[in-house]
Amino acid sequence: MNESAITPIGEAATPPTRSARMQRTRLAITVCSRELTAEHGFSGFTIEELCSRVGISRRTFFNYFATKLDAVFGHVEDGLSAETLARFMDARPAGTVGISPTLFADLVELVLTQLRRDEAEILSAHGFFEAVHREPELLAKMVEVGPERMKEFMALVARREGVALDHPGLVMLVHNIQFATHQAVQRYVVSSRETSLEEEFLSLMRHAQELFAQPMRR
Repeated sequence: MNESAITPIGEAATPPTRSARMQRTRLAITVCSRELTAEHGFSGFTIEELCSRVGISRRTFFNYFATKLDAVFGHVEDGLSAETLARFMDARPAGTVGISPTLFADLVELVLTQLRRDEAEILSAHGFFEAVHREPELLAKMVEVGPERMKEFMALVARREGVALDHPGLVMLVHNIQFATHQAVQRYVVSSRETSLEEEFLSLMRHAQELFAQPMRR
């Protein structure tokens, strides 16, 4: 498998640690399982076929995931690298009280870091999430996992900002950025690809920024 499909663009070309290699293998399993789900449906491929595509043994697969269902939804730590999260947490201006003035920009940069990943990985993820709605087993798992991971991310942002998890402004901001991200991917998939995925997202965010800058009352 092409290594760029599982490595964020711009990552330093240094020998990976054992932990980094394990994360890369784990992410490769998830990426390939999503590709196969998009191509054949969740029940249309076996663990052996998945292992063949990744280039690992069946025993190695079970070192990372208990089931095929777990593999397609992946590990929570594979969404954002530890380095990316550390940069986000450290970007809060020192001495700030309450919601920081750079939170919006820092969240946008966090999304852009993900969108700069290999195009094939993003498109395979999109194909997988499209397949979820046709597969009852996947949809049930999504209903379980989706809110849990959103809550974990919200907790991370709330901890950075020093506010309650249910802070209304925080909830609105994060959900709007999440919606814009999904819309950007949708637009990119059906487009002629003349505009990058990054620019699709930024265009949507600029529109939102312009609209929310309008007076709230006439």
